[in-house]
Amino acid sequence: MKNYLVYPTKVMRITQTYLGSTSHYPHTTGTPKDYPIDEACSDGGREWFYCPCDEMKLLRIYGVGNGGTNTIWLQSTQKVFFADSTTDYFTIQITHPDDSDLKRLSVGQKFKRGEKVCREGTDGATGNHLHMSGGKGTITGNGWVLNSKSKWVLSTTNGAFKPEELFYLDRSFTKVIDSKGLVFKSLPKAEIPEKKPAETKKTYTAGNYKVTKASVLNVRKGPGTNYPYLKFDELTKDAQSQVRSLLGGEVNGYVNGTVFTVSEVKNGWGKTPSGWVSLEYCEKI
Repeated sequence: MKNYLVYPTKVMRITQTYLGSTSHYPHTTGTPKDYPIDEACSDGGREWFYCPCDEMKLLRIYGVGNGGTNTIWLQSTQKVFFADSTTDYFTIQITHPDDSDLKRLSVGQKFKRGEKVCREGTDGATGNHLHMSGGKGTITGNGWVLNSKSKWVLSTTNGAFKPEELFYLDRSFTKVIDSKGLVFKSLPKAEIPEKKPAETKKTYTAGNYKVTKASVLNVRKGPGTNYPYLKFDELTKDAQSQVRSLLGGEVNGYVNGTVFTVSEVKNGWGKTPSGWVSLEYCEKI
């Protein structure tokens, strides 16, 4: 497969584009300009941004704590094929991930195609989403510049571009709920990977488990993503102690290595002393 650049979330539900009289309007009409979109995915929860090409490198992390609105910059390590039929390096600026995600990232970290990078967040925002601006070429300066409309816009060697000029849409990966009128070019059918045979659904039983497949695992008030997740101070004292020991800080949920007892199983979810977790990201011990 060529190094196509594909849309980076499993669900497209764009809530704001660069068009019209929105808060993004000064980004697009100032000098210089970029073309941001707000991606909220499916349900207002915290879904993932996935690496959209063969490999990307994390170049900068801004914010964390009270240092400003959380933002990261990623750049492809090789030239990519854009939806407008050009090739170049790709750089993206992503704003609003929560501290819990940025604390587990580090400058220089690399991600392969399809790997999880960060989730939607509310740092500097009222609802979970990611503010994304993409451009061609490599990062310049510290990745952004203040434009004539007093908005910080993406800064790359070959400029910012509209998302539909950059990303192909792989419909086998991304479900479109709302594109807000933007028209994305579909990934060529010859490049869409064949679906693997459906895996047999795993059966879980009560017992002791350990988080092994997630950096941070949400603990929810019920068995499903439609239930709210618990904050750190809502976890049991034992869970809080494990998180502090494993992470060196506090985060909303269990971290990789957290051990707990499941007393009840329902549709792949396990009831723990703190709340319910998806057992897909855990191993029985």
